[in-house]
Amino acid sequence: MGTSTQFRQLDAAQRLIVIAEQLATRRSAAIAGLAVEEVERMSALGVQFVDGYARLADDVELLAAPRVRSGLDAKAAAWLCGLDIHPCIDSTNTALLAEAAVRRIHGRAVAAEMQTAGRGRRGREWLSPFGRNLAVSVGLGTRRPPADLGALSLIVGLAVRAALADYGLVGVELKWPNDVLLHGRKVAGILIELVRPTAPVEVVVGIGVNVGCGTTVASRIDQSVADVAEQIERPSRNALLARILNQLVAASERFEAAGFAPFRRQWEEAHRYQGAMVTLTLPAAAGSMSGKAIGISADGALRIETSSGVREFNGGEVSVREGLQDG
Repeated sequence: MGTSTQFRQLDAAQRLIVIAEQLATRRSAAIAGLAVEEVERMSALGVQFVDGYARLADDVELLAAPRVRSGLDAKAAAWLCGLDIHPCIDSTNTALLAEAAVRRIHGRAVAAEMQTAGRGRRGREWLSPFGRNLAVSVGLGTRRPPADLGALSLIVGLAVRAALADYGLVGVELKWPNDVLLHGRKVAGILIELVRPTAPVEVVVGIGVNVGCGTTVASRIDQSVADVAEQIERPSRNALLARILNQLVAASERFEAAGFAPFRRQWEEAHRYQGAMVTLTLPAAAGSMSGKAIGISADGALRIETSSGVREFNGGEVSVREGLQDG
């Protein structure tokens, strides 16, 4: 930006983008003209402020497409036709959905150092502190019928779990339908959005992983969270993203060939609450259902054994309660 006067003439969102771009290129940015509330907002997004400058901590590794590509296996390298990395974006899912309106997105990926309006499941906000979170959205095309797509979040969860395990994490589990846990605490989330229900069917797969932001995120949400940095010293988001893409491409090819069937038992073995007494809070304020989680159906629905028999659910929020009785 040319002058501080020009900078002050921008609106708050534009100023945030300018600072993020400078952080991504120079690791520091002058903040003259920022209002107090803007400084507070950026502080909440993981940016440090020292002597009138926004600065990145020395251990923040910026995303770089060449470094990601260098970690891809042959299949993923051939599959990935585009990787855009943004210093600051409202939502990687929103960006890729907009792109899908004008062209095919299969093989496209969008990542960001920081999201200002990241979205999680059921309308929740997904927090993405600058350089401390891996936020990526991937475009997938499929010839599978739309009815098969309900299990796709489970397959993506398995892929993310495999990538984290390959990176060296121990104790990675899954929670139905789209959470990845580290010793019972959420370390990653998945949000899948349908682009179009008719051929060629495409979806946007959004993946968020806590990589150094666990403390910041934990202070702002009412959920127990975990972080890759708990087990890996100075984790590389570039290396982790490459591993996720490798696993995702392999899993999507397998899904394309055979659907959910080859993944079903593997998912149940990774499910933290398999065989546990759970409460499922149903969507749209439809109440709740309690019982024993006994597995996953062929289309990815959660199977719960209740006192009135086994029921299957395609949506809802699972929780566990000590001494819970089924009903």
